Amino acid sequence: MKVLHVNTHMNMGGIGQYILSLSAAVKRRGVTCIVASSGGNMEGELKAGGIEHRRIDIKTKFEFAPKVFFAASGLAEIIRKENIDIIHAHTRVSQVAASIASRKTGIPYVSTCHGFFKPRLSRRLFDTWGRKIIAISAPVKAHLEMDFGIRPSRIEMIHNGVDIEKFSKDYSRGEIDAIKRLIGLKDGPVIGTMGRLSSVKGQRFLVEAMKHIASRNERAQCMIVGAGPEEGVLKEFARSLGLEGRVKFTGSVHKEVAPYLACMDVFVLPSIKEGLGLALLEAMASGRPCVASDVGGITDIIKDGASGMIVPVANGVAIADAVLKLLGDGSLSSRLAQEGRRSVKEKFSLDDMAAKIVGLYKGAAGEGA
Repeated sequence: MKVLHVNTHMNMGGIGQYILSLSAAVKRRGVTCIVASSGGNMEGELKAGGIEHRRIDIKTKFEFAPKVFFAASGLAEIIRKENIDIIHAHTRVSQVAASIASRKTGIPYVSTCHGFFKPRLSRRLFDTWGRKIIAISAPVKAHLEMDFGIRPSRIEMIHNGVDIEKFSKDYSRGEIDAIKRLIGLKDGPVIGTMGRLSSVKGQRFLVEAMKHIASRNERAQCMIVGAGPEEGVLKEFARSLGLEGRVKFTGSVHKEVAPYLACMDVFVLPSIKEGLGLALLEAMASGRPCVASDVGGITDIIKDGASGMIVPVANGVAIADAVLKLLGDGSLSSRLAQEGRRSVKEKFSLDDMAAKIVGLYKGAAGEGA
């Protein structure tokens, strides 16, 4: 079976990592994946994984822009040339292009809904969701049903999965100290987060929390892993709070993220909106005690007080209180970290996700054009 993944771009981020990890995992199950996008800084990782990439001009925020229709024609050419069996789209723009290409070629099309969309009239009138839709969490599934009127029978809830082996190493104190020196961190506890720097990810509330944390723990520091449009705003916000020496921005990480996670004494996901939270799963798999916002699919992952701590959305003080509690209670921190890692291994493995998606591919392909 051959699958064509269609995405707006392949820059570092949750969707790009989802495509990369899924393509590698289904390859072990006999499925070949090709990725079509406008390109990005993850192209090298695709190549290293033996996953072919085809460039198409599809980078736009407007789902009915002329270039989307031209991109659909380009996709149709790829589909015919490569004998594609299933088209799999990942953003609203790529869904529209994939839907048109599916109609042109008669090849079945599925999509993954990675988060929440504004329920615009055009999105209700023009059904470009695909034959089957993967919802990455229960709230996302409910969103598709309630806001867009999609029949439950078309939706499959398949949680994101992580490659547990990549995050199974327990780093020694000496190794962690060496990694911290390479990154430019100081001695002292590290409160970290990871993800695209955008307003919906809520990193400003972690920076706000650091102001309160620093007043209680003079050695505490923050590490923000990732890049994005909010980077300059966040740096200026940190400066305005007098936190220049306390908040480290690493930029995008184009290699294994496990060493960065290993440096974190507490991982925080301060999102305002979140379909599920791949970075949170990776942090939990790494054995980090985690604090996350009470939003979207987060409660699909964390049971508050058992496998992590849930805090109100957009509340820096609440984040600070939870972090300080974990830093001050080693027993609690260890217990939440261990249960979080066990939970991810049991419920969110990449292999389980790949098996379910391959089953969905086969079902969609067998339903006829």
